[in-house]
Amino acid sequence: MVQDWALVAFGGALGAVLRFTVMEQVGSATSPWGTLTVNLVGSVALGALSAALALSVVSEGQALLFGTGLLGAFTTMSTFSMDTVRLAQEGAWSSTVGYVVATAVFGPLLAWMGWKVTHAGLA
Repeated sequence: MVQDWALVAFGGALGAVLRFTVMEQVGSATSPWGTLTVNLVGSVALGALSAALALSVVSEGQALLFGTGLLGAFTTMSTFSMDTVRLAQEGAWSSTVGYVVATAVFGPLLAWMGWKVTHAGLA
C-alpha cells in the first residue's frame, strides 16, 4: 500500500516536470498548443500502457508509476480518453456519448463558473 503511494507520487513528480518542459518547448506554460501536445501524447501513451498491462507486459506497480503517476500529472486527458475507449469497448454507447458530452460541456462550464465566482470575489 505505501509502496503504491510512493510509485504514484514519484511518477507524478516526473510527469509534472515533463509537462512543464514540453509546454515550454512548444510555446509557453499557458499555450493551448502545449496543452494539446501533452494531451495527445498522454492519450497515446496511456493507450499503449493499458494494452501492455492487459497483456501482462507491465506490472501493476509499473502501471501505477507510469499511468496513474507520470501520465496522471502529465495530463488528465489521457485518462478521459481511455475511459471513453473502455466504455465504447463495453458497448455502452449511450454512456460513452453521455460521458464525452458531459465532460466537453460541463468541464468548460464549471471552469468558467469557477473563474467568474473567483474573479468577482477577488475583484
